[in-house]
Amino acid sequence: MKHEEKVLTCLYAITGHDVPEKVISEMPGIAGEPLYPVRFKEIAAIAGTAKKNRFAFDKSAALAYGMILDTLCESFTVLPCRFGTLLNDDGAVTEVLQKRYAFYERKLVELEGKKEFGLKIFSGAKDSAMCSIQCDKKPNDGKEYILQKFQQFKADNELKKGTERAIDVIRLELQEISSKFEESYQTDGQVAFSGNYLVEKKDADFFCSKVKVLQGQYSELKFLLTGPWPPYNFVF
Repeated sequence: MKHEEKVLTCLYAITGHDVPEKVISEMPGIAGEPLYPVRFKEIAAIAGTAKKNRFAFDKSAALAYGMILDTLCESFTVLPCRFGTLLNDDGAVTEVLQKRYAFYERKLVELEGKKEFGLKIFSGAKDSAMCSIQCDKKPNDGKEYILQKFQQFKADNELKKGTERAIDVIRLELQEISSKFEESYQTDGQVAFSGNYLVEKKDADFFCSKVKVLQGQYSELKFLLTGPWPPYNFVF
């Protein structure tokens, strides 16, 4: 006897109660299925259907999921759900909305009219400085070897301090035009700093232009700006 494939509810995002069903239904989900709202009080989940054994947890599905969230974010304030969030049915969705109602309602107010940018800063000067020291001349004995190692360490330390001073200025400049931010210094490879910034939509162009100006001021560093994105890093 052939068993019917179980149909689950796939969560895409949480948004406000007044999201228009007609607009949402015209947006196809990952599998091409129409999306629809599941409402509870003043909030709603944007959902679609997914067959349990056919839901693809692969790169192409993840990219499609991201594009759907980008489209939703253009028109509505949304709290992105984790890719591949599957629940048994719409009743289970309503239970989640009821359980976390206060949190979702507060976050929707907090993130209204805002988008996220990501920034990575790479220290590009280290390799060239180290190479110039290493290639000056080969050490003739142990004393010269130790001296070169000391000079190498000193140059590396000076570059690191200079990079940190520059990043401190950059951070303060970007924080002033951000509603919230998450930042971290990094020591892995050439990545010196990474940050995520929550920016008012009206300030998005100014934020991008500010990053360009800062890159011109600190040409020894390499900047990688991404976004605008839905506020993935500010939901929880």
